[in-house]
Amino acid sequence: MSSNNRVGGLLIHGILILYVLLTLYPLWWAFQNSFKRHVDIITSPFALIQGFTIGNYIDAWHSSKVSVFFFNSLLVSMAASFFTVLLSAMTAYALTRLPFRRMNAVISAGLLLAIMVPGATLLVPLYTFIRNFQEIFGFPIYDTYLSLILPYITFGLSMSVVIIRAFMASLPKELEEAGVMDGLQVYGLFFRVILPLCIPALVTVFIISYLGNWNEFIMANLLLSKESLRTLAVGTAAFKDTLNTNYGGLYAATMYSVIPVVVLYVFLQDQIISGLTSGSVKG
Repeated sequence: MSSNNRVGGLLIHGILILYVLLTLYPLWWAFQNSFKRHVDIITSPFALIQGFTIGNYIDAWHSSKVSVFFFNSLLVSMAASFFTVLLSAMTAYALTRLPFRRMNAVISAGLLLAIMVPGATLLVPLYTFIRNFQEIFGFPIYDTYLSLILPYITFGLSMSVVIIRAFMASLPKELEEAGVMDGLQVYGLFFRVILPLCIPALVTVFIISYLGNWNEFIMANLLLSKESLRTLAVGTAAFKDTLNTNYGGLYAATMYSVIPVVVLYVFLQDQIISGLTSGSVKG
């Protein structure tokens, strides 16, 4: 029996290793081509590096405005992720602690429904709303950072509330009762007692939200037309057109987009996993 289990375990691990290799090979292929000359990429795209160069990264960063696109993505992703975490934590606290059962049930059902709605089905009404924002609220947001930050916050709220709510539900209410005895009100309990205890879940939600915002392409391409406001995902696509393709710059720009995300995940993957599972078991 033990030998069968060993064979089965080896088979499963072999399949998983094969899957990992197939997944990482395109990334490795793009990474090594980013250090090749354009002529070497054209003549031998699958060969190892022969004429090593970092010129593709320098040209992409300066000449192709990758630096502008990079900082645009950083600003939008950080701002949207921060407010997603803050609003999600407030909503989760209200759903787990405030005594409005029927209203909480309705809001929870709405959040779960929002998770199941495909985001692509909302693109047309979202675009129309953003273009007509000035007529409704008196100031325009189309072709501004807000045209991305606000939708990113909205789309990220549902799942973020579910994760943080599960964590908050596992916290003992005796902590809040002690805070009430010390004279704390609702906001004091939230910011001084509950929020510091939810740091693992908040960090997890921030990272997941940040990664999603950083890699998002469709809304960034739809809601921003100015080149100076493009995010890195959209700016990378501009390296290719119907007449000419700068393959070296394209691969270098891709690495600028991929490497920060990979490094962030490698160093914080334990934090992400612990945050996702911390509220799954109570007691």
